[in-house]
Amino acid sequence: MTGRIRLIGIGDDGCLSLTSRAINAIAEAEVLAGSPRHLAFFPQFQGQTLTLTTPLEGYLEAVFAAAGEQEVCVLASGDPLLYGIGTRLHAYAEALPTPPELECIPSLSSVQLACAQLGWTAQETQLLSVHGRPLDGVVAQLQQGQQFALLTDSDNTPTAIAQHLLNFDEGHWQLHLCEAMGGPAQRVRPFSVAELARGDAGDTAPLNLLLLRRTDPARWGGLGLHSQDEDFLKRTPQRGLITKAPVRAVAVANLNLHADAVVWDIGAGSGSVGIEAAKLAWKGRSFAIECNPECFFQLEGNRLAHRVDHLSLIRGRAPEALAPLPAPDAVFCGGSRGEMEPIIDAVMARLTPGGRFVLSAVTLESVAEIHRLCQSRQLDPRMLMINCAQSRPLAHYTRYQSDNPIHLFIIEKKAKSQ
Repeated sequence: MTGRIRLIGIGDDGCLSLTSRAINAIAEAEVLAGSPRHLAFFPQFQGQTLTLTTPLEGYLEAVFAAAGEQEVCVLASGDPLLYGIGTRLHAYAEALPTPPELECIPSLSSVQLACAQLGWTAQETQLLSVHGRPLDGVVAQLQQGQQFALLTDSDNTPTAIAQHLLNFDEGHWQLHLCEAMGGPAQRVRPFSVAELARGDAGDTAPLNLLLLRRTDPARWGGLGLHSQDEDFLKRTPQRGLITKAPVRAVAVANLNLHADAVVWDIGAGSGSVGIEAAKLAWKGRSFAIECNPECFFQLEGNRLAHRVDHLSLIRGRAPEALAPLPAPDAVFCGGSRGEMEPIIDAVMARLTPGGRFVLSAVTLESVAEIHRLCQSRQLDPRMLMINCAQSRPLAHYTRYQSDNPIHLFIIEKKAKSQ
């Protein structure tokens, strides 16, 4: 390839805010590519034009085909490398044996303009996007800081986002709806979550974003990363059907989670392990697999109360219910309903290399079965037996009440080369 692609960021005011460098690049271009809105800023352009189409693959192919012999300018909003088409262009170029030269000339982003309008320092503002992304997960990500800029789209509108926040009782945020930033129709308006959720903003410009500032210091609904058993709804008997807090803490720690991990909680019950794992894997996805309908109400209530909107309830029986799920980085199994052997096989087949599989066993029979299955598959689990006693009142005194010992089997899937 002998051509060149120059990626030009352009504001909502069109040519007015372009730098001389950007203007010269467009003047030298033989091909101008972009959305109809961006191309309309250059009616005087005499060369070939390429109009943005979706899906992007055909558009990218046309851009790079033109760049084989010609100078191409691609127009994009603001900073093209900030959740923009620049990322796709670079990825496409890197896959080519001889890519053309690719240069980016950015403009101010809508996030920069919005922060400047409100006097917010950019380094203290975390950036999130639901533009072309699922809305589930945004509440979990909001637990990580004090103030955020959130990019929207035509489906995940400011009103839809506010309604999602209210569903998880996150109504405390101070919101600013920022529209058409940098253009003649620029508008910035403050709202409460409730106001925006009921549609008080009225008609909004299609190009908009939200700035959010926390007014309640409590994270995860005030329940923290590790909660007490009383902080979870449970199916009766009330002290049963939950992995107790001390065991839960050890089990979650041994899942060796990272922020964007995919987590499976098999036989979730109340969902306590999956929920606390999800709080650590706050950028990832978590799945609570449970087949007992009597647990569904408690599971959904705990999901809402603990603000883990990136945790999905899978109503089905393992191992069959595992098939459509994404490959996990970490798996906890607290109940197999007699399907331990096929569950172990299914998990070990799908677990990512370096991933952890933690199984809990309450009875001696379960311990013996898991140990036998591991031996027959040449798995080498690390085994823990947890004995825990918790304080209980006794008249004017305090005594200890022992819980049943719990065994944990911790299996790490080795990479193929190991």
